[in-house]
Amino acid sequence: MSPSPNAPAAPPRSPDDKNSGPSVFIVDDDDALVEALSDLLREEGYEVEAHTVASKALARLEAGARPDVILLDYLMPEMKGDAFLEALDRAGIDVPVMVLSAMNESRLDVPVRRVRAMIRKPFDLEKLLDELQRLAA
Repeated sequence: MSPSPNAPAAPPRSPDDKNSGPSVFIVDDDDALVEALSDLLREEGYEVEAHTVASKALARLEAGARPDVILLDYLMPEMKGDAFLEALDRAGIDVPVMVLSAMNESRLDVPVRRVRAMIRKPFDLEKLLDELQRLAA
């Protein structure tokens, strides 16, 4: 029996847990994209925690959750990607971030040292998986 789509996301693995795959936070306001990407990444062996509200993802991170990678939508209604990244810096949270955006990269205001990869929406799934694998290694 597969878990329901409304089941709580598994928490990111602890550093001592060697039996699970890399952990990923998805932070995107598009419910359909989050659900599809969560399902796909779980099928690929990733531990996924999905958030459609950026402040809830930040709260989890500030409470100590440390995924291997954060997939971050740049344009969200509650909080833009640059504000999310600034909040990570202020809290001293150092997790690799991959930005997902429909905007041209030249229009994004993101700190290069924080953002390790950028994928333009609509994205090529193989490219996203390759970049994610590289960042989670």
